Amino acid sequence: MDETKSLTREKPTFMVNKAEEAGRVKAVNFTEHYQRNATAVFYYLYSRLRNVADAEDLTSQTFVTALENLSKLHDPLKFRPWVFTIARNKAFDFLRKSQRHPSVDFDEDLDQAKAVGGELTQTEQDRLLDLESLISRLSPLDQEYLRLRIVADLPFAEIASILSEPETRIKKKYYRLLERLQAQVEK
Repeated sequence: MDETKSLTREKPTFMVNKAEEAGRVKAVNFTEHYQRNATAVFYYLYSRLRNVADAEDLTSQTFVTALENLSKLHDPLKFRPWVFTIARNKAFDFLRKSQRHPSVDFDEDLDQAKAVGGELTQTEQDRLLDLESLISRLSPLDQEYLRLRIVADLPFAEIASILSEPETRIKKKYYRLLERLQAQVEK
């Protein structure tokens, strides 16, 4: 009988320890997801907002929202598209609230390109300006394809999940968009 009492007493403690352990595992997983995705989310938001401070703020807001709603994520393998969907929605909300549209500051982009790749020749600067001009004239959805694929470096399956479109349609539109841009650049 003493054995039964001791088992009964230990059982709740064991369950509490398992619950605490599950919480730690969830926290560790979130930390790992954050470390893997924070930079890509920041660059994605920066490409939309063109402001470092705003992109940093929205990146933190994105991950705070993700942490608060982590229990709603049913498939942990879909964390990345889920967090990019949150980031995308945060950017839309931010732009709508501020009633401004992302503007392209060519001088700032050229300065960044020089810092990363050294000095650009005049021809390279002109081509970069032409390309940015072409991209700025694209539809918002076409710009979104480029941001998610090139800036955020997301696979087509995740982009399809974020945009709620079939993966084959995303691929087709993306490659046609690249062909169209290449043809316009070569003119």
